[in-house]
Amino acid sequence: MQRKILFSGMRGMFILLLALLAIASCAPEVVPEVAEPAFTATQFRTSTRTATAEPPAAAVTATQSFATVGVDPKDLQGTLIRFAHPWVGRPADTLEGIAGEFSRSNPWGIKVEVDPHSGETALVESIMQMEVGDDLPDVIAAPVYLRSSLGEDVSLVDLGFYFNNPEWGFSLAEREDILMLFLEPFEIDGQIIAMPFIPQATVLFFNRSWALDLGFSGAPRDLDAFTRQNCEATFANWQDDDKVGGTGGWAINLDPRVLAGWYYAFGGVLPEDEIPLFNNQAGKESFGYLWDIKSQGCIWFALEPDHQAYFAKRLALMYAGQLDQIAVQTGWMNTASNEDEWEVIGFPGPEGELILVESPGLMITASTPEEELATWLFIKHLLEPEIQTQLVESLFTLPVRRSAMESLTDFAEEYPQWAQGVALMESARALPASKEWGIAQWLLQDAANRILQDESGNVTLYLEQLDEKIIEFVDTPR
Repeated sequence: MQRKILFSGMRGMFILLLALLAIASCAPEVVPEVAEPAFTATQFRTSTRTATAEPPAAAVTATQSFATVGVDPKDLQGTLIRFAHPWVGRPADTLEGIAGEFSRSNPWGIKVEVDPHSGETALVESIMQMEVGDDLPDVIAAPVYLRSSLGEDVSLVDLGFYFNNPEWGFSLAEREDILMLFLEPFEIDGQIIAMPFIPQATVLFFNRSWALDLGFSGAPRDLDAFTRQNCEATFANWQDDDKVGGTGGWAINLDPRVLAGWYYAFGGVLPEDEIPLFNNQAGKESFGYLWDIKSQGCIWFALEPDHQAYFAKRLALMYAGQLDQIAVQTGWMNTASNEDEWEVIGFPGPEGELILVESPGLMITASTPEEELATWLFIKHLLEPEIQTQLVESLFTLPVRRSAMESLTDFAEEYPQWAQGVALMESARALPASKEWGIAQWLLQDAANRILQDESGNVTLYLEQLDEKIIEFVDTPR
């Protein structure tokens, strides 16, 4: 059955988000370009978002599903559900294969049609451009803070109705098997807005072999060690005629997830249900620390936004990224004939070493009881341990289910950096799924860029301006 939708008032919000993207576009200083390698593995990337990619929008409140337990399984026969997601390349191929197998083998006769898009903006715009009478996707995979971009008239189902349902939901043992680290951000106002899907971790990639050559015994686990190692790597490259002066230390990354990682490492918290503000002790200390080591010349802005080539050529002792870059980094190391040992570590800080995790959400749009139930059964299938194992092995994600780890022993041995990232989950923090963070992250990116480009070191001034802008953009009706 078709679900008619209207999109009044949406384009103003989307224009606002494009404006935020423009605010965050100040160009950093650059160094000579590193040559592109012959090997590329960008298809392994599970997300098309970059540090200045698709901007967020405000949120829409999910509605309680009107589905009832009384759906007869035989009424699901032949139900077609559309699965819209923002990925291309290998992730899209993997999801297409999983959906195809589910369509062929599920006992209810449900069919899944996959609708890929080249990024989050393309996904949202596709829905925005729908006319009255068009059929919405049944399940949408996207960061949950983007949900209001789908329009005020797009109702989302409270998945708690299905999650806890004794007939169609997860058993108690299965619910306990799902990592709350990923599920909790989607529990909003007593509802489950979405189910976590292909979570990623933001980490630091560290060249252990080069650090040993520089006289260090291992990875920097505190701020003093982080400073000393980055400064020593920078000094070494100044002394090397074959290297570019000013390189060597951490290649600065202004991705909001990376900035949030530093903020958390200094004791900062991004609230789930409040406006995130940064003019506080954690903000001053974290961004003040980065400014300080930048002013010493120990960290640097790189020309290319992807830092794998610099890392492989010993132009960066470490850089920040996601676990899905492991395959890409492996390719760069092979291309550079670099046999250095490298590893994944967390962000060091007074609060200890930690990593940041974030998961897109699987959201169901409100429809008939039969279509909603069919969609839920497909989502439940995507969260089965064997499917989670398949997704991890293909996309270098984190498993939503603990039990999936039992099948990933060989994968962990083949990719020890992935295993190191998983081991750090005990100290992980999850990014909020709120509309406030969805907006604030891009303003934070702009403020951090200004802080690190300014020679004055007046961090407080920029944080004051940042908080004012966040409050203005979050509170102002659009």
